Amino acid sequence: MLGGMFLVGNWVEEQIKRGVTANAAVSTALLLDSFITPLAQELQDTDTLTIGPVLALDELLKNSSFADKVVGLRLWKPDGTVAYSDDLSLVGEKFEVSDSLKQASAGNVVSEFSLEGLLDNVEGPDGGRPLLEIYSPIRAQWTGEVIAVIEIYEDATELAQTLSEARRNTWLVVASVTISMVLVLLTIVDAGSELIGRQRQSLEKALCANKALLRRVERASGRSAELTEQQLRRVSADLHDGPAQLVSLAALRMGSLSLSRDDKKTQGEVAVISQALADAMQDIRNICNGLSLPEIENQSLTQMVNAVVGSHEARTKSHVEVRLSGGEAALAPHVKICLYRFLQEGLNNAYRHAKGQNPRIIVEVDENGVLNASVQNGLNGAADSEVRKNPKRGPGIGLRGLRERVEALGGSFAFSQSKTRGAKLQMQVNIETGTQA
Repeated sequence: MLGGMFLVGNWVEEQIKRGVTANAAVSTALLLDSFITPLAQELQDTDTLTIGPVLALDELLKNSSFADKVVGLRLWKPDGTVAYSDDLSLVGEKFEVSDSLKQASAGNVVSEFSLEGLLDNVEGPDGGRPLLEIYSPIRAQWTGEVIAVIEIYEDATELAQTLSEARRNTWLVVASVTISMVLVLLTIVDAGSELIGRQRQSLEKALCANKALLRRVERASGRSAELTEQQLRRVSADLHDGPAQLVSLAALRMGSLSLSRDDKKTQGEVAVISQALADAMQDIRNICNGLSLPEIENQSLTQMVNAVVGSHEARTKSHVEVRLSGGEAALAPHVKICLYRFLQEGLNNAYRHAKGQNPRIIVEVDENGVLNASVQNGLNGAADSEVRKNPKRGPGIGLRGLRERVEALGGSFAFSQSKTRGAKLQMQVNIETGTQA
């Protein structure tokens, strides 16, 4: 902005200087031309003036109103010869033709302004004060041909004052306009900054509201998971106390019936029915075991992991490698339920699809309160699609159900497999809010 101000100011100042100087030069040249042109007509045939025109020019410079303003005058021939000068020693001398003399010989009025009075290509006639040097052509009266050039040195003190005032006014205007523009820009920037600040505050409030809403959703999801588990416990208890007891009673009665009959056919039918009831009873027990969870609310993380592993080892007669860190961390109830189901389903899948291989589980809680858990079977385990295709699945919620359960708490769930490392289930969730780190 300041650079632009200086460029504009300098350009305007230079244009004003050129215009004022040119106007002053033309006015002076026109005025003197009416006096000097008649006296210089003889230069059509000679290189210098005769005594008559010389005396007339001397008298003009000494006794007229020009004496106060014109401080030097010369007449030049187009070839660089001095035809007249207030310094008699220069008359008749020939000098190199200057650019100004060339332009004036071509019919143009040329001017140059200097505050130091050092303008002449020979020596300044009156150095030390502002001067306006003017070159004006002198034409033949009948042909209009340029026969000589007037070189005038005019006292430019008033012109210098005018230029100084114009310069000062120019810079005042330019500075005022620039300052106004800066103030307008500052106002716009300030208004923009204020608007951005208000928008930032609004976004921060919206972000806080979204975070609060997210926490409410996560708490609701966790509460829903807890309620679901409670409902599953009631269903399990109802199955155990209702259909399971009735099936057990029917099996006992069938056993008594088979003991009182000697008919082999009847005994065979009773045996088939008893086996069907036993299978039904086993299925009901499996369903109950899958639906209900042990009392894990008051268990620590270490106790809960050991409970899952112990139950799996007792049921499958296999060994599970456990790596646990942060076992004393306090988990929210819904996070405990989610982890229990994750480990239970992971171990069940590892047993079904990688028999003979001891699975490994890793449970870690880092310093940021993030729970990381994984189950790996050590073989090329089956993918989720393969698990869904297996018609003889045991009780469980499946990988899709696991994913939905983990992601409902704001966590992340992943399943991967390779020929060298086997299949691996992973989950990550915050131990307090259920959100992923």
